[in-house]
Amino acid sequence: MIKYVTPLLLAALAASAAIPPQPAEGPPWHPWLYDYAVFRAEAALPLGFVGSLEFVGGELILTTSLPSGRFHRYDPASGALADLGDAPLGVSGSFWDGECLWLAGNGAELWRYDGSLKSVENWGEPYGERWYIELPSWRQTGLARVGEDFWLVDELGVIYLWRLGEAAPRGEYIVGQGRELACDGENLWLLSHRGIIKLTTGGEILGRIPLPATEGFASGLAWDGERLWLAINAEDRTLVWSLDPGEAELMPLGEPPEDRRDAVEYD
Repeated sequence: MIKYVTPLLLAALAASAAIPPQPAEGPPWHPWLYDYAVFRAEAALPLGFVGSLEFVGGELILTTSLPSGRFHRYDPASGALADLGDAPLGVSGSFWDGECLWLAGNGAELWRYDGSLKSVENWGEPYGERWYIELPSWRQTGLARVGEDFWLVDELGVIYLWRLGEAAPRGEYIVGQGRELACDGENLWLLSHRGIIKLTTGGEILGRIPLPATEGFASGLAWDGERLWLAINAEDRTLVWSLDPGEAELMPLGEPPEDRRDAVEYD
């Protein structure tokens, strides 16, 4: 029989009791390795698969690919959600330049829409009621723009620097699998299976923000001037998160995300 328990042993037992059980699937994790409180749950929307999202006039434009291509508008202030009509199928990246919404397809298409989400005509090639141009890379998963330069991400995780009217990219950077891109005016943010990767516009990787485990698949990323917003495609809804990247700790790219908890909660 144990007659005496040291204070150190009591502390260890209390700490172990406070740690939730490890998930059955996924790598080992430790709840003290990363603070996921930087992620804020914004909404749970009744939408299909969201391929991209972008801020236009303070509101979030979400482009769905499944069950059909549609534009949706979400107002973060009021929580209102509206269906805005048909969108191209397979949209996987978007960028608003102040006048037009540019959309990249997961083939090799670049579409252009005005502020009322009508296809801009008489540029590129017509395809039904929409006009588009072909991109120099295949299977786009992300799109951003800095000045005259477009940044494109393909399914192999290659980032291309390209300008309209040029047949070939100006440069390319291999970063591994990537999805959507966003630019905060100074640096690029790349959504990937390793989290949100921060890069300079010269292609240097500065680190990453790990994503907490969740029920869905992260696919969209946007910048509102202060915060990053991302879409998580769950089975029957789309979750919208946001975070201030200035409050998040950047981790080296080579370190796997350890914490597998669902850290972002919804009402």
